Amino acid sequence: MEKAKWITPGRVIFVALVAIGIWAYTYANDLWNTAVPHQTGLNAQYKQNQSYLAAYESGFFEMLGVANVKSDKLNKILLDSVKGRYDGNSSAKPGTGMLFSAIAEAYPDLKQLDIYDKVTDYIVAQRAGYNGLQVALLSRIQSFDTWRQSNLVQSLLIKYVLNIPNKDLIACAGPTDCKYGAEALERMRNIVLTEGTEKAYATSKMAPLVAPKD
Repeated sequence: MEKAKWITPGRVIFVALVAIGIWAYTYANDLWNTAVPHQTGLNAQYKQNQSYLAAYESGFFEMLGVANVKSDKLNKILLDSVKGRYDGNSSAKPGTGMLFSAIAEAYPDLKQLDIYDKVTDYIVAQRAGYNGLQVALLSRIQSFDTWRQSNLVQSLLIKYVLNIPNKDLIACAGPTDCKYGAEALERMRNIVLTEGTEKAYATSKMAPLVAPKD
């Protein structure tokens, strides 16, 4: 009976609060530990995509023998080619006439016309590789969204208590142009699209495909 005197309502409440506190900390800590690989994985994938484009650019210049050229026009050609700007009809091959006319206009001194076929194959292969990386990035984003939006209580804790995505999620488009948290996630969602695809989604209309004129 003496021991029972120690079991008071106040002590019961205290023990219950301690137990709830330990459970809440453990649960929140588990959520945080799950968020870390999601965010670091997205950071790494986003940088890998950028690195791939940079390697594509340098490889393109080296193939043309103009590795030291700094040209906004050439840079635009590179981006347009990976976006499918120079596609011919429904073929996976770039429209060689349009592509090489653009190259010749941007760099008129280029005389190595004998490597054009290699350039075409290079662009096709690099575009396919970059598309695979973009699919991988979107898959990571989908997995992250599914985890943080599942379970009502869990999703509220993730969003309002842990504030995830947080500043550890980073998407930079240059040395100083960096986005963090939710803004970084939105930047990562904006994958490279062809001009025609962007217009079709913006207008909800898609024009018939027409073979480009060289």
